[in-house]
Amino acid sequence: MKRAVSIVTAIAGVLPLAGCFSSSPPEQTGIRIGDETLKQFKAGVTTEDWLVAIIGPPTSQSELKTIPNTKVFRYSMGESAGGLGALFSGEASKNTAVVYFIITDGIVTRFWADRATEKDLFGQEQQKPSGEKSGGGAGGG
Repeated sequence: MKRAVSIVTAIAGVLPLAGCFSSSPPEQTGIRIGDETLKQFKAGVTTEDWLVAIIGPPTSQSELKTIPNTKVFRYSMGESAGGLGALFSGEASKNTAVVYFIITDGIVTRFWADRATEKDLFGQEQQKPSGEKSGGGAGGG
């Protein structure tokens, strides 16, 4: 009987920790911009107003002092994980994608996306799925 009580007590003590090691999907923050959404923009044609109307205000922006009337819009997406699993892996939060837009005189002149990569079972880098932002129509300028 004493042994049964010890086993039940041990299980009861470990169960609350199980949630800390769970592999629940990480929480996403920021703006996710998929490839289909990026295809809606054309360098030299798309306006800053159209860009913001489609995907919203940037996560951050800065002005270039060396190039007049030029600014950089950054749209970041990150993932954060909780629990002891994240603590031990050292990956509590990380940026998974940043999309950059260079805007001069109110016109998008260049843009690109930097996305995180993961390694598969064979050590080959695999780009994370880009996802697609729903909504928004084609065209614009």
